[in-house]
Amino acid sequence: MKKEILLPTVAWLGGVAGFALRRWELATAYDPELRLMRQCPATWMLWALGAVLLVLFSLSCLSLGREKRSPAQWFYMPRTGYMTLAVCAGFLLMITGLVGFWQQRTLYHKEPVAMLCYVLCLVGGVCVLMMGQAVYRGRWSRNTPVLVMGPSFCTLVWLVATYQENARQPEVGLFVWQILSACAVVLALYGMVTLAVGKGGAGRTCVFTLMGISLSAITLADGHDLADTLLYLFAMIYLTAQAYLLLGSTPDGQAEPKE
Repeated sequence: MKKEILLPTVAWLGGVAGFALRRWELATAYDPELRLMRQCPATWMLWALGAVLLVLFSLSCLSLGREKRSPAQWFYMPRTGYMTLAVCAGFLLMITGLVGFWQQRTLYHKEPVAMLCYVLCLVGGVCVLMMGQAVYRGRWSRNTPVLVMGPSFCTLVWLVATYQENARQPEVGLFVWQILSACAVVLALYGMVTLAVGKGGAGRTCVFTLMGISLSAITLADGHDLADTLLYLFAMIYLTAQAYLLLGSTPDGQAEPKE
């Protein structure tokens, strides 16, 4: 099996296993009266799983990007699988923005950071669709990095909103995986931005991308409202597309960038 299929598959399977362990941990370790998390086998197994995935992905992506490539070479993937994932991710992110606005409308106290996040979801969704088309058809231009930045701005505000939502929670164990997941997604997408401007490292970007898939799946076990659930699903699908892009691109046979 090719690496661009094998590693994302491992990331998804690791996320499913982590989801099960996280549900087990929340069912057995959390004391609702004391509002504290006790240590249990699921806790250690979950952290061990995360460490194993991190080491595995780091070793697998170690050699990625050693050869010098231009942004036009990195961002060229004329395969239907990539385009399908990009289209699904783009529409899902726009739906997330609409659902988030609807949820905020029902709240008495509106959350400005969350509202900004949902606005950026709509913009980011359009950017994902346009970037997916440019990557699929090999139509790289000087303006394409702007499209790569769209979803990264959205996830950065999402990270801030996630932290604010849990800042007063005394038990870190209840939200630690949410923070880790959001950080991995932000680092992965900003890594893609650095590649789009001819800088950064493809290897570490791919590690964050694969870890973002697994961590987002684990975090779904915490239970979220509809908008947040859709955001995590978007992250998993979009990062799968980006991992497929990074692992499947080759330095030869690239289309000429169209200025």
